[in-house]
Amino acid sequence: MKPDYINLSFADCMGINLKAEVERQLSEDLKCYGMIQDEYKFDWSDCCIEGHRTKYLDGAVENFSSIMVFNADDELIADGWMEFIHEDDVFIAYWEFLERYEIDQEIRLKNECGIPLQIYEQIPDQFKKKYKEHVL
Repeated sequence: MKPDYINLSFADCMGINLKAEVERQLSEDLKCYGMIQDEYKFDWSDCCIEGHRTKYLDGAVENFSSIMVFNADDELIADGWMEFIHEDDVFIAYWEFLERYEIDQEIRLKNECGIPLQIYEQIPDQFKKKYKEHVL
């Protein structure tokens, strides 16, 4: 599979700063699943809108599905859906569903909806009660 880093598909609603922040946060979340890379390259070309939308920084973001992640050698290493929490000035993006690829093998890392503990711990205390029932 060849990556397409140009076509943003439905993710074209994200401005440069928002896209960079979403990719930074999703990259950090990949590390929590043991996916340590020097570089993560995002392919948004097949992404789809799956639910809610919010405006943040210089654009808008949805909880997109079919986000593909490649390594520095343009090898597919993961794909999944993203989810986010947006409260006042707090914005946290994370993986909702996530699969890793290793030598033509697909490995499911997260296949249920819910907030992982590592994400819940990032939520400021004043908002934690609202999200507590959604923690995995």
